[in-house]
Amino acid sequence: MTIATETLAEIALDGKISYLGPNDAARSSFSTVAGGSLVALSPQLEVLGQWPVDPGHFGFHATCPSRGLALISGPAEVSLLDHTGRARWRYSHPAWTGVFGSGCAWFDENGLPHAVVPAASYDHCLVICLDPGSGQPLAVTRIQAEPTGITPVHHPDGWVGLSEGEGQHAARTWWVRTSGQRHIEVLDAGWDDWVLSDVDPSGSMIITTAHLGGPLLVRSFPSLEIVRSVDSPQDEGWDFTAFFADDMIVNTLLGKQIRFVAISPRGRIANLDQPEARCLFPAADGTWLALTQRTLQRHRMTSTEAGKEIPGQRNDEEIPGQGALW
Repeated sequence: MTIATETLAEIALDGKISYLGPNDAARSSFSTVAGGSLVALSPQLEVLGQWPVDPGHFGFHATCPSRGLALISGPAEVSLLDHTGRARWRYSHPAWTGVFGSGCAWFDENGLPHAVVPAASYDHCLVICLDPGSGQPLAVTRIQAEPTGITPVHHPDGWVGLSEGEGQHAARTWWVRTSGQRHIEVLDAGWDDWVLSDVDPSGSMIITTAHLGGPLLVRSFPSLEIVRSVDSPQDEGWDFTAFFADDMIVNTLLGKQIRFVAISPRGRIANLDQPEARCLFPAADGTWLALTQRTLQRHRMTSTEAGKEIPGQRNDEEIPGQGALW
């Protein structure tokens, strides 16, 4: 079975897109690097701002289009750029090098700039909250990270999940939240083999995928209890890019062919009609962004095909290992 989709918006950007991510929990805007530019996009894929960046450094940057600001996670500094691309301030830190590959930057729900940077000892990383006017640290805490890459995942309750990968060695997660501008709360997931992929709009559920093969797990937050487990079909494996889309979960299956699929609440897996897509990113209101060879598109399902039979599977049949508990 294939679920039909429709295109809601489309934009062509100059240069190769190296990453894409939402700026906040509501997914009211997105940041992407295309060529040598950091671009802020609306949900309708309108350009809201553009800033110069070094395309050779893989750091995760952030934008705040309503204030015309961009927060750059550079090779050896975090910088805040105004709408003209001029640096308001620069915060220097030990350079990303070796196993410490790159960091990330984000604005929290109160508009405060944050970043992950290496410690001078290169045996852990620091999470810093920076003064938006001067760039001086307001609060600092440590996390036991050695990131090849690290990505912020915004929660609706102010938490920001830090999904960290250490190449083939480990995948870890922390959640951070700054309170009173002088204290950063930290929740450590305590695992080293799960990738934080997404959070649902309520903030009560998250998706994690196995670092080196295994099921897709839906967990409660903040308890992290497993409430649902979905195995991949035989001879295929889950990618790390799973996300919620209304009551469905969308992910990529890797095997002899790559296919994009939707998982129903009962654990049924159906192909998504995404023939041009190369990868998918979560957006708001049950939609997603699809990167094609030439454009970026916003899509949604036009029907979940409820009640239709999947060949070889009865409508009341649960797929082994895919029983839904919610």
